[in-house]
Amino acid sequence: MAGKNSKKLKTAFCCLCLFFLLFSCASAPKPDTFYKGRSGFGLMPEGASFYLMAEVQSVRPILDSLVFGGMSGAEIKDFLDMSDELTLAAFQNPGDRHFYAAAAGKFPNVGGGLFFSTSKDWEKKISASGMPYWYSAKSMLSVSINARAAYLSDADPFVKGPGAKVPEALVVMQKGAVLSGWMNDPSGAIKKLIASFEIPIEIPAERFLFAIYSEDENNLYTATLRFEMSSSTQAAGLVGIFSLARLGIAFADFSEHKEMETLAKAFFSRNPAQDGNALVLQTGKISGKDLALLFNIISVY
Repeated sequence: MAGKNSKKLKTAFCCLCLFFLLFSCASAPKPDTFYKGRSGFGLMPEGASFYLMAEVQSVRPILDSLVFGGMSGAEIKDFLDMSDELTLAAFQNPGDRHFYAAAAGKFPNVGGGLFFSTSKDWEKKISASGMPYWYSAKSMLSVSINARAAYLSDADPFVKGPGAKVPEALVVMQKGAVLSGWMNDPSGAIKKLIASFEIPIEIPAERFLFAIYSEDENNLYTATLRFEMSSSTQAAGLVGIFSLARLGIAFADFSEHKEMETLAKAFFSRNPAQDGNALVLQTGKISGKDLALLFNIISVY
């Protein structure tokens, strides 16, 4: 998913940061009525490969080191500083849309009309929902911003309801979580992760769910990772395999991959568990930087 799609996302956030920093007078389109009663994943389009929602200020140690779309969190510091909640959806096999993002926070009341209307690169369009927004063919970016929220995509920046349906298990996992989400058809991403541990295991997961919890004031977190299979038999077999792999990690040689040692030991620090057709792993305490490494390894975008 690198290349053009990555450049689109990077351009999107860079444009937003520029708007926030330079323009602060006229009012911008307000989608409050359109999105009334919807938030979080309910704002996201259906059919994405990857979904993520974060309480931004609680997970800055993770986001600052996270690389998404070829861009690190440090590169959009100004945007993150103003955001309270950030929700993302990325499409691994896109049709008309490659990504969608929504942020809630306290943004300057950007001079959307003033800036966009005076720039030859931007034109005013009307969404299929009837809402106005600004579009740049040059940047391949659609934007709607007001003082409380920002919506951006490379397609229509308004998503019709009801939005993405949250997996039932994630609803439970989200309680107390500061970052959560899921990945559909995650086989390629999981294969990359397991390969980085140099353990000969295959996880035939159909969906991967994750939830991150803040543990203390030292920027340490724990994570719950749920791998959903097609059958409970597969899940039971993997519990046994992971139990053996957990013993092997204790004696593994990470001399050539020191950056993976902390992550691997946290990943295998507790006994795996089965929940129906799912393998569930609980990590030990881990730093935000190491958690970012986990997501950077499995990144689909």
